[in-house]
Amino acid sequence: MNSLITKILKTFFSIIITFILCIIIVTISLYIYIGKGLEFEIDQSNSLIASLSEEYSIDFDKSSTINLIADSDKVDVYVLLKDVIVDNDDNNNILKAPNASLKTHFSYTNIMMLGNLFFDNQRISYNLVDAVNIHLNEPILNIKYINSLESDSVSKDSEFFPLNINAESGVLFDGVLELGTFSMALNMNQFEKKSDIQSYSFELESHKDFPADYIGQFFEEVVLLYGENESVYFIWILRSRGNTPENTQILNGTLRVRDTKLDLKEFPVELKPESIRNLNIDLNVIDNIGQINFLGSVTNPKVKLKLQKDPNLQITGSIDFEETSEPYLNLTVNGTDIYFAKLDNNNLNGITDLRVLISGKNVLDLAGELNIKKSNGFLVPLTNSTFETQHIVKKENDE
Repeated sequence: MNSLITKILKTFFSIIITFILCIIIVTISLYIYIGKGLEFEIDQSNSLIASLSEEYSIDFDKSSTINLIADSDKVDVYVLLKDVIVDNDDNNNILKAPNASLKTHFSYTNIMMLGNLFFDNQRISYNLVDAVNIHLNEPILNIKYINSLESDSVSKDSEFFPLNINAESGVLFDGVLELGTFSMALNMNQFEKKSDIQSYSFELESHKDFPADYIGQFFEEVVLLYGENESVYFIWILRSRGNTPENTQILNGTLRVRDTKLDLKEFPVELKPESIRNLNIDLNVIDNIGQINFLGSVTNPKVKLKLQKDPNLQITGSIDFEETSEPYLNLTVNGTDIYFAKLDNNNLNGITDLRVLISGKNVLDLAGELNIKKSNGFLVPLTNSTFETQHIVKKENDE
């Protein structure tokens, strides 16, 4: 999630800088004439505005406007950009929006100080910028062409301004693949080369026939979702309400996955895993602790699929997301009439009930028991047994 937010921020940063520089140019030129209010179009034929648009790879309709309303001590600024297009360095479209609006205000003193700094050394003093609010309506965002945002570390005395971004009824793409519709709200402190997120909310709803193998690429170490014809429907809601004193994000949200097929790559023991059909997943995260409920039907290749409609596998328990990239699992797996076979010889197979306890993060500890109901091909029929093993999900030195 954090990587997605970081990618999106790189796009919005271009818009933010263009807005601010346009405001500085215009307000310094016209603030003494503003009076009770002034509205004018942003003229891209102006060489300075044109150069800003080119430098930050942002284009907009010539009917875009700036509204300035002055009172005794400040100027309120409202900017409306129409038909906004933001490109990356390779001229690929990153973001399109019918309109993007910005609202902020400047004191007369800050306007003059910003202008002097900008025209003297081409830089902005971020501390002189008041809170900036940006709203995008129905944006189309393509994350495939967003380069990773590399930033320097920020010291406590670095200059920044508060920034709030809201996007509504947007469509999210990864290349040509439509991920779904999204809405987003970001509250952050904007430094020169870094966005420090204070809180955010993100909602993504897939379309009904979203390809399941897209999700599988993010879980390659544990499971894979195969098959171009396999589809899934999901709703993903994630919120962060700020950081703890230890600089850990506090996450809240839900993930609902419905009606898909899950192909397991391999079990931690030498058994051949079978596909899970009619997969439903509910994950509710409250203050970094996720409660999960996973229901599905483990297929038996010797039984027709139409006879395997009732779920016979359930996973419940909690997932601690205090370390977002390395969540801690504490799960219980219960299975009834689960088909199994040896990896090296499918003729050695059987049916069992099982109960498995899973705990850990980089290295998972698995302990469980098998209640063997049927075994085929073994010289000695299998009997009920218990086991303990480990499964490495991610090596500690892996990037």
